[in-house]
Amino acid sequence: MEELIINYNGISENKRIANIVTGVYLAGFTLYFSIIEGVAGRYGVLFYCALIGFVLAVMLILGNTLWLSGATLSIDSNAIKPNMPKQNKSAIAWTSVSGVNIGVSYVALSIDGGQKHRKLDLSSLRYDDVKTVKSKILEVCEYKNIPYQND
Repeated sequence: MEELIINYNGISENKRIANIVTGVYLAGFTLYFSIIEGVAGRYGVLFYCALIGFVLAVMLILGNTLWLSGATLSIDSNAIKPNMPKQNKSAIAWTSVSGVNIGVSYVALSIDGGQKHRKLDLSSLRYDDVKTVKSKILEVCEYKNIPYQND
């Protein structure tokens, strides 16, 4: 059975490197003007625009290095591995799943005979990906004889 991977980590490696180089150049350029204008005591438009440019450059650098984690989801015949915002990121083994409820933008899993419940919120995914995830979950449920229903 094929693994389904939904990955929103954004842009390609070349674009990411170009954004980092641009951010470093812009940060240096604007920091230079901020220091020159600040030392000269000229706190005019150029000084404040350079400060704003420096903040934006730092955000561009950090956005392409640290904050670039988009929603990802991996489903195979062994486990569901969610890495989506505001959700528990621990993997869910199919051997512990005893039932599945499928809603409009979520999938609720009964774990350990219904003693625990785990909800996957799919609202951060694109509509086509939500349909793909739901069909993959149904495929695995049928393959492993796990009961499922629509909410």
